[in-house]
Amino acid sequence: MSLAYSLHPKIDLHVTGRISASDAERQTTTAKVILARLTDQPGVILADEVGMGKTFVAISVAVSIALANRGGRPVVVMVPANLKNKWPEDLNLFCERCLPPELAKRVKFKTAQRAVEFLKLLDDPKDRRCSIIFMTHGAMSRGLNDPWVMLALIRRSLHRRHNTAGLKRVLGRFLGDLLQKKDLTRKDNDIWNKLLGKPPSEWLRLLRGIADEDDDPVPEAIVKLLPELDTSAVFDALQQIPQRRTKHFGTKLVAARHAIKEQLREVWQECLAKFRQRLPLLILDEAHHLKNSDTRLAKLFRSEESLDDANAISQGALAGIFERMMFLTATPFQLGHGELCSVLDRFEGIHWIGKSAPSAGLEDFSKSRQSLRQSLDRAQEAALCLDHAWGRLTRDDLRIDGKVFSNVEEWWSEVRESGDLRGTVADVLACFYRAKQTLQVAEDHLKPWVIRHLKSRQLPGEKNIPRRKRHVGDAILLDDPSDAERGLNVCGEALLPFLLACRASSATPESRPVFAEGLSSSYEAFLHTRMMNGTKSTDDDDDMMEGPNNGATTEAGTDWYLKKLDVLLAPAESTALPHPKVDATVARAVDIWKRGEKLVVFCHYVQTGRALRRRISSGIQAEILRLGSAKLRCSADSVAEELDRLGKRFFDDDGRLRRACDREARQSLGKFPSLADDEETLVEIVRRNLRTPSFLVRFFPLGIDDEPDELMRAAFDALDESGQSFRVIVEQFFSFLAERCGSKQRAAYIDAVKRIQTGAHFGTDSSAEYDDDELQGEVMEQLLPNVRLVNGQTRSETRQRLMLTFNTPFYPEILIASSVMSEGVDLHLNCRHMIHHDLCWNPSNLEQRTGRVDRIGAKAERVGKPIGVYLPYVGETQDEKMYRVVMDRERWFNVVMGEDYKIDAATTDKLSARIPFPASAANELAFQLEAESNHQEIFPS
Repeated sequence: MSLAYSLHPKIDLHVTGRISASDAERQTTTAKVILARLTDQPGVILADEVGMGKTFVAISVAVSIALANRGGRPVVVMVPANLKNKWPEDLNLFCERCLPPELAKRVKFKTAQRAVEFLKLLDDPKDRRCSIIFMTHGAMSRGLNDPWVMLALIRRSLHRRHNTAGLKRVLGRFLGDLLQKKDLTRKDNDIWNKLLGKPPSEWLRLLRGIADEDDDPVPEAIVKLLPELDTSAVFDALQQIPQRRTKHFGTKLVAARHAIKEQLREVWQECLAKFRQRLPLLILDEAHHLKNSDTRLAKLFRSEESLDDANAISQGALAGIFERMMFLTATPFQLGHGELCSVLDRFEGIHWIGKSAPSAGLEDFSKSRQSLRQSLDRAQEAALCLDHAWGRLTRDDLRIDGKVFSNVEEWWSEVRESGDLRGTVADVLACFYRAKQTLQVAEDHLKPWVIRHLKSRQLPGEKNIPRRKRHVGDAILLDDPSDAERGLNVCGEALLPFLLACRASSATPESRPVFAEGLSSSYEAFLHTRMMNGTKSTDDDDDMMEGPNNGATTEAGTDWYLKKLDVLLAPAESTALPHPKVDATVARAVDIWKRGEKLVVFCHYVQTGRALRRRISSGIQAEILRLGSAKLRCSADSVAEELDRLGKRFFDDDGRLRRACDREARQSLGKFPSLADDEETLVEIVRRNLRTPSFLVRFFPLGIDDEPDELMRAAFDALDESGQSFRVIVEQFFSFLAERCGSKQRAAYIDAVKRIQTGAHFGTDSSAEYDDDELQGEVMEQLLPNVRLVNGQTRSETRQRLMLTFNTPFYPEILIASSVMSEGVDLHLNCRHMIHHDLCWNPSNLEQRTGRVDRIGAKAERVGKPIGVYLPYVGETQDEKMYRVVMDRERWFNVVMGEDYKIDAATTDKLSARIPFPASAANELAFQLEAESNHQEIFPS
């Protein structure tokens, strides 16, 4: 017998304005297929492309199983620490928008960040037990490092011991120090004696009023285990605690604490070994982190069979606990085929004994895995043969019957129809058809285990508008008239640094030229990589990092060139030196801002992000002065004062301009009665953002003498580049809050926008706009509040606030981000422009970044205009070589799974010279793993 769950009939995934009917239908079908597959197989991987709503599909599955399983056992969802808030927020929204109220009340959930919290939640009586428990990655592997469990262990170590009266007096005085709970000692000087005198089951009553505890402090599973433990080591450690506060008191106390924590590790292992509760489902987000079977996360699921019986002997915390597993990842094929199989191996860790186990059994699952692995081995071998054969092609091979082709797509289309092929071209065709055949067989083996959907490459509707439009190389320039793909030109004073870097790369072709990559990003990045020898220059979004210096060497052959570069690009000199890519990114960012659009700029190098923030702030400030001077017909020196004077009129309680502004805002807000309680706050938010210099110079009719009502109406009706007026954008935001948000999410958005400062664009008052984690040592006067930076040094709460506010029509308008914003972050509601200032060697990282603005419900879908994706690179440098390698690998990644290739200078030179693999060929070879047959091209042909 096996499980039989179905999608709860009252789940409706269509959220008006957020999830379209077609997307909801796809998600519903996917959830049904997953539940059907889980009937008789141990697990499923959901691998939909970035931004397609995997979370809501997973929540649909989780809620259906949580409400239907016998005993009301909770479903467990393990998520990365940076997504610990997002999942509960999405579940809140799901309950409010996708479930009827009576059903939503039955769905209870909490988050456990430590093992002891997880065990406590499992203890809860049925009437308040969670339906879904969220756990952060690593919660189980962190063990039982908990003061109350330590106290329970201490109490047990004293059980039936003789002559412990003195030790108990010492503990009564110093347990607050030992357990790092001195606040309780201050509230009740006798609390530790009281607790030692009672069993843990009675501690909650004693702690009421002095500790923030609403559940039994020690999980029942631990309490039951205590009598079976040998606590001699704990007792010995306690006897080392001094009876009074001597000069060695602290040292001995720490030693005792460490000894007790060491004992806790053994308690944890024994507890898990005797854990008998079975849970219906584990959902694991970002499952590609399981690819290495030696990681702590992967080891949680490892199990092995006993030779004597069929029971699994646990070698990890989670083996044998869950009846089924579901993994989520957007990038399954960045894994090697062996690594993908290793992820599937984790399904072996389900509970294989009993009525709920898959009827085929563990042995059949092992055979299925072996067949899959063998088919993927053969497919990988054939794909690599094709890759190698393709790598031998040259431009001279792109000819048929004397006709020379410059377009590889056209050549590929005709060469497949040609009958007389020889040499390398014949090898390529033979390898292609062999790869196609073996990949089809592998696809058939993979389909039961992996479900993957791709977004349409066109926007919704019948206009056949591409979803994305790539602007490559010098297409980022404002005056680029050519459709030809070429890099940014290096000229003038910038020429010498790049020539020196080129010579240095040539001197050590076997090494990765990190300095050249840094130089192509910014002069600041180059100087930092040199100073830090390649370390701490990035936020580690590059999967190809090889070590402290990224595989780079600083041999004598490069020394002379690099020292010349150091002198040429000394910090005082580099700020005045033009940089081809930085200058282009800044100019494009200012232009996008001027047209009323938002922009995300992704950087690989931390120093580049800081430099771009300064430069873009400076560029926008100069443009504000220029536009203001032209519209106000005054000198640039007077613009700041004039804009400040106008801005203050928005806060004049009796002012006609303020009344006109508030009237327009209330008129829009009146369409959404559910926002009535937040009316004053939202009106103030609109007013605060409308009076900023950034808004005034672009949309307000400056220099026109008219009635305030007419002026304000004109401002609200001004259009951005997408063809939307400020009035429409604000009403869409109100609609989002009223109809697409859950109550908690709505409150979070309003609070974030209310807290974000829009204040001074000029002078020292701008210092009030930034926390220290945002400034990162920068001079405050050089920054604007509408240009923000997020990197690894930005606190998580600051990141969250900036993410929320960027998703509104208000500040920030330009977000410069490192890899910390490339996963699990939504930036799509009011932005359809992105600049990849730096590339990463792994194409999957590039797709993850773009997926921040290319998601269900994105602005691009609402306005019917493509997402602008800029990929600038510096021509005839390491930057262009990297671009060509990454673009080619982007297509090959779906054919040659997770290929590991070198990125030293010589290899990069060779790879960058390859003939690009045709998009049509990549689409033909790629796995098709939809829940239902619905072929979608991966790459636009």
